[in-house]
Amino acid sequence: MSRKKANKKIFEILEFFGADLRKKREVTHWFYFKNREDLKKFEKYAFEIGFKTMHKDLRKEKGQNELLLIIYRIEDINIDSIDFDTSEFFQLAEQFNGIYDGWETSLSI
Repeated sequence: MSRKKANKKIFEILEFFGADLRKKREVTHWFYFKNREDLKKFEKYAFEIGFKTMHKDLRKEKGQNELLLIIYRIEDINIDSIDFDTSEFFQLAEQFNGIYDGWETSLSI
């Protein structure tokens, strides 16, 4: 499924469950990196464009091959802004030798 189709489906689910999409809400974006330096460089960039770090795991556990970074921002969301962010993050993650895994938000009814 394409990113745009997946985003549309998430918005349909939010609307189905009665989420008020006019309310600002926390939106998280998930990334994985092979090394600390790339993660830290991307984290610095994300901070510069208005995101904050929610969680980062700088230790590789047994059997784990990647480091996790979750960033967030409180924002108004709509399909166009999410499509833009996910497209940009997919490309940016590659530039920083990482993988963009997607976004989440709460229902906030």
